[in-house]
Amino acid sequence: MLLNPMVPFMGTIFSSLSFSPSENALIYIAEIQADGPKESEASPLSKYTYTPELGEGYAGKKRPGIFVFRWDAEHRDALPAVHLLRPKELPSQPTLFTQAVFATNDRIFAIGHEYTADERLLGLKFCTNRAACIWDFALPSEDNTAEVLLCEAWKRTQSSRSARCPRVHIVDGKPLSLVWMSNPVGGPHASCSTLHRHNFATNDWSDQIIVESVTDPKPDKFPGIFASLLPTEPFVQLSTSESSETFVAISSAWRSRGVVVLISLESGKVINLNPDDAEYHFSWSVLATDGGNQLVVVCSAPTTPQEVLLGKITNDRHVHWQVLVKPDLSDSLREGLASLKTSIIPIPHRYPIETVVLGPKDGSSRACITNPHGGPHGSSTTLFNIFNAVFALEGYTISMPLYTGSVGYGEMYIQKLLGRIGDLDVQDCLETVKYLSTLGITELGPGKQFLFGGSHGGFLIGHLIGQFPDVFSASVLRNPVISLGEISTSDIPDWYYEEAGLPFHAESLMTPEAYSKLYQMSPIAYVDRVQSPVLLGVGEKDLRVAPTQSKAYFHALKARKRDVTMICFKDDTHGLEGVEAGGITADASLALFNKYRK
Repeated sequence: MLLNPMVPFMGTIFSSLSFSPSENALIYIAEIQADGPKESEASPLSKYTYTPELGEGYAGKKRPGIFVFRWDAEHRDALPAVHLLRPKELPSQPTLFTQAVFATNDRIFAIGHEYTADERLLGLKFCTNRAACIWDFALPSEDNTAEVLLCEAWKRTQSSRSARCPRVHIVDGKPLSLVWMSNPVGGPHASCSTLHRHNFATNDWSDQIIVESVTDPKPDKFPGIFASLLPTEPFVQLSTSESSETFVAISSAWRSRGVVVLISLESGKVINLNPDDAEYHFSWSVLATDGGNQLVVVCSAPTTPQEVLLGKITNDRHVHWQVLVKPDLSDSLREGLASLKTSIIPIPHRYPIETVVLGPKDGSSRACITNPHGGPHGSSTTLFNIFNAVFALEGYTISMPLYTGSVGYGEMYIQKLLGRIGDLDVQDCLETVKYLSTLGITELGPGKQFLFGGSHGGFLIGHLIGQFPDVFSASVLRNPVISLGEISTSDIPDWYYEEAGLPFHAESLMTPEAYSKLYQMSPIAYVDRVQSPVLLGVGEKDLRVAPTQSKAYFHALKARKRDVTMICFKDDTHGLEGVEAGGITADASLALFNKYRK
């Protein structure tokens, strides 16, 4: 094996960086690169043998591994050593090991991502439903100089759960607890998470659950954990004169806001550190803690770009915030953002559906851009979003509907959407359009209603302009799902089945019956009814939704003499997150909306 130890594997899903308690070793994740000549001697076909990639966001990455970098702290002139860690006995199921953390100098915990029975590694980005288990590694002695260290290793959790983010609570060099999150394998790509704990004092690996999945929370109650990752250092210690209590700090969606919650390791008690304010509706995300009573967070709102804050938690659970980093805004931009306001508006008779609305304080704008989030099990929390800010500063009201299936409202509303995409979610979005016009916030009619969104948001837009062609005046679809039956090169083929209510397993094939159902649930089924102008944005390196979907839609609209433009970015992926793609998309979208606005 060949490794450049200075190039760790990047990407929060797979990466880790953990120092040993003695601080003379570091573990990290890097791509395992095969030594071509040696492999070709074993088999001339080795370098041509197919190995699945890790999916969207990780193009070209195939084999992440755990590496330990060791040095002699007392003899600085001694050369450090780099080792690849592998279990002595290979798992029965092909497994990739990532997210490694030290517990002691000779013990680490990691996540083992399992391939499916057809030797596919389903995409992990935004997907917390993949078979992944906690593994326990015992490291060989430090004087072992082998390039590959074969370790005793034990699989500690079951393959029916998707475990992630092992975090070890260490006090005075002694590990006390291991915590991690998990979700069910299969089903929706994101769901309400469970928080687990292992107590090192008992060494009992029977499941100890701190927080269960929440099914149907009351409007003002904790909706459950909706989080992809834990901070690298999540532990908070709060003390009084009588006792001390350990918490885990987690960033989670709580209805339409992102908040930081503290969860007690002992009782499972949940403390929301960020109650809503009536004016700005900030969203919060924790970056790290100091292991004591301090944490660093990022907060923002639709009218306020991201700020970094230090929070100090008092013994009575109040937080004193100090701004560490604030964006440098021009006077004109600061004044423009100050002229906007954010509202969270519930939609009657469709609980828990609500929409986040950004618009001028004086109510001068009646033209509305509806921006449905992707997923569908994602969210439009009240984070600062550059597209929404740009559109609002240009005089539009922005509506971000939290339709059925959005995270942050309990597990029941995730499950409720399965089998009903293209129907229930579409109706939810349409009702937000109608209700805002009823309130007088926006208007219906030519030149008043526009659409902007990507991925599943683009899927919804394709339905809206096809099913209700007289309502919307122009739309922008970014890497949209257009035809559910055309899975093609997607790294998440299960998504198309599960979200449509069809069973998925390794042997699944696209039968004529399945394709027929998926076609009827797709925007392409309504292409003949589309009337308004369309702008398509495509990332040519999208591994989640094949670019051929947008291209086929473009040609279908052209064949029907519709007004359609497509812009392609050869180096961008599903999120179209490049600077060039973002700027051009914003300019092109505004030009389209302004052309048809009345």
